[in-house]
Amino acid sequence: MKQRMMALSMLAVCGTLVLSACGASSSGGTPSTTTTANGGGALKKVAILLPGSINDHGYDATGNDAGTLIRQQLGAQVAVEAITDLTTQNADFSAFAQKGYNLIIGWGGQFQDGASAEASQFPKVDFLCVGCTVQNGTNLASVNQETQTWEFVAGWLLANLSKTSTVGLIGAQCFAATALTMNGLKQGVAYAKPQDKVLMTYTGDFENPTLALQAANSMASEGAGAFAGNLNNAEYGVYDAAKAHGNLPVINEWLDSSSLAPTVIASSVLKGQSQFVLGIAKHVNDGTFKGQIYNFLLTAQSGPAISKTALVPSALYNQALAIQKQVVSGQIPVSADTSCPK
Repeated sequence: MKQRMMALSMLAVCGTLVLSACGASSSGGTPSTTTTANGGGALKKVAILLPGSINDHGYDATGNDAGTLIRQQLGAQVAVEAITDLTTQNADFSAFAQKGYNLIIGWGGQFQDGASAEASQFPKVDFLCVGCTVQNGTNLASVNQETQTWEFVAGWLLANLSKTSTVGLIGAQCFAATALTMNGLKQGVAYAKPQDKVLMTYTGDFENPTLALQAANSMASEGAGAFAGNLNNAEYGVYDAAKAHGNLPVINEWLDSSSLAPTVIASSVLKGQSQFVLGIAKHVNDGTFKGQIYNFLLTAQSGPAISKTALVPSALYNQALAIQKQVVSGQIPVSADTSCPK
């Protein structure tokens, strides 16, 4: 289901990181350009607003990857900017619209309010909100990934990796997209080990590792033997806590990033959205973009939902992939639970 101004040395030279102008690599930041919106013109300028630094090797990095794909495959100039203060998001959307960007993407449900407000102010600009539930029938659309199915597989694996009969799930903010993630994990744990205890909390901040560290330490003191959840740069706090409590296994998400903490990251949920967003950008490029919710599901063609590391026995990993097949086929139902703690 992810916020702040990106601290990158490139910014000093290029301002907002512009791929086509600054020659960024496939994982570097990016501002972009697009021509007309809603009219079938070639996509020239694209802006992607991230909630945090692309150095998280996770959610924010996948937003940057989407920019790279758009630049490479559609030839657009792409601007990627991390927003330090989400209360300024309306002004941030507006600034890019006034500069002639014809596709502006808010990377995360945190941007839903800003995208909705500014779409009505700039009807000739297309707005896309990733992980959101807003649409207006014309120039405002959302990406809704049914992440609960990916996360169910991860939850099943987490329960089987846990060193105790308790697991800890740590999120940041709860809204529809992130609730799908957290509740999907919980369902997977319950399917694998119905008697296991699930500890769940939201820290309030995707990017703050100190809050995540405190939450993970608290859960470990309550007996958590493994961790998963929904964080960006804050995930580093979970890694530190897992190491401090005897290398408890962690399942993170979006990209295979086990090299960040190989003694604790057992697996990653492989649910990156960059290809989905590229497909929608192509609709803008050819004039077929619609102000609707674009839904994406886990299918038989999606590939493994989770990555394999040396911390996961091969037999257990193969069992998890078998669970994934049953989820995809519908043999194991997974509910789309968007409820948040009261």
